[in-house]
Amino acid sequence: MNEVITVRDAAESDAPSIARLFVQAGEGLYEFLLGGLIPDMEAWQMVSHLVEAGDSPIGWPECRVAVMEDTVVGMVNAFPVERLDELSLDLIPADRTNHLAPLFALRDTGSMLINAMAVSPTQRGAGIGRKLVGEALGMAGAEGRKRVSLQVWSTNSRAIALYEDFGFQVTGEITLPFTPRLSARRTLLMAREI
Repeated sequence: MNEVITVRDAAESDAPSIARLFVQAGEGLYEFLLGGLIPDMEAWQMVSHLVEAGDSPIGWPECRVAVMEDTVVGMVNAFPVERLDELSLDLIPADRTNHLAPLFALRDTGSMLINAMAVSPTQRGAGIGRKLVGEALGMAGAEGRKRVSLQVWSTNSRAIALYEDFGFQVTGEITLPFTPRLSARRTLLMAREI
């Protein structure tokens, strides 16, 4: 029996599910940034509060979710790249933000940014990623953006192949300095015209 998967606008109540997928998409990035900042609170819980607040670029209004039988199985977060400057990093220790400064600076000015996209591991291979990329392209068109961009860890070959299938091409890259707290280091900037 084939399960029906729909994509819809996210709701505030989706915040915990979206946050877990954000952390999954970051492949250690959120743990690096947020780990240990608030005792007894994991990175996904901190991200959940930010998503639920809804007033930042990573808030639920900037997300679309893939749903199967009322369960969120995927998400995409996309917004105009200039909104990255709205993210407040004041509470994060400077050594962490300084380490990631090249990542924050790697941008395609004027584009719609696919900031994060993830599919539950149990649902991979069902075409959900394709639906979510298509949704992000639609979001860009609705914003009047002519380009869409994203960052992806160079080790995420599955995601890179998906983006290439949609016509994304590598337009830049950076390699972060080594730290034992972050396994991925090389990031690709990919972009395509609408």
